[in-house]
Amino acid sequence: MKVMFVEARAKDKVKIEKKVLDSLKQFNTIGLVATIQFVGQLSSIKEDLKKAGKQVIISEPSKHAYYPGQVLGCDVSAAISVQSKVDCFLYIGDGKFHPLGIAIQTNRPVITLNPFSNKIGTIDEDEKKRWLRKQAARVSKVKDAKVIGILVSTKPGQYNLEKAEQIKKKLEKQEKQAYIFIADTLNPNDLLNFPQIQAWVNTACPRLVDDQELFKKPIADANEL
Repeated sequence: MKVMFVEARAKDKVKIEKKVLDSLKQFNTIGLVATIQFVGQLSSIKEDLKKAGKQVIISEPSKHAYYPGQVLGCDVSAAISVQSKVDCFLYIGDGKFHPLGIAIQTNRPVITLNPFSNKIGTIDEDEKKRWLRKQAARVSKVKDAKVIGILVSTKPGQYNLEKAEQIKKKLEKQEKQAYIFIADTLNPNDLLNFPQIQAWVNTACPRLVDDQELFKKPIADANEL
């Protein structure tokens, strides 16, 4: 089935107000990132920050994202590539899904600006530690399982059948039973039809594991293992 992706850009201009600058007061070099709704405004946001005396870096992504500074749930490479050059990241967008991924993978402070609500936030160390504790628990449970399902998505950019086959061989060498499940959309409810599976290994979007509670069984990303 052919898929058409249509970009949706926010019409309202993102304003860098005093409260934004106050939240960045202790940082000199800022890594600027955004979701697709706001990537078209990153250049003007950069200029506003430079006028306030900040050094700003907007980096090219190296995986699935397309525009400079763009982040996706499965691709924060635009942040990772400059993590050693910045003091913090300023994320333009809503929700904590993307900025939490940036904070965990870069180990840098992340300030969030939600243009829809005009609220400033942060991803603090406690949030990161909670996520990392959950990750460690998930991975441990998957390792202990004897019957494991390996998830493969046929979506563009997520299809990793070769990796799934490699994982299956490794698990079988450890005397575990391993089965590969292939689908376009990996629906947790559909997986309930296989109660014999004790845990799942994901080879699709790495952020799929954040929906642990929906899968009802332990799930870990292939790269986590």
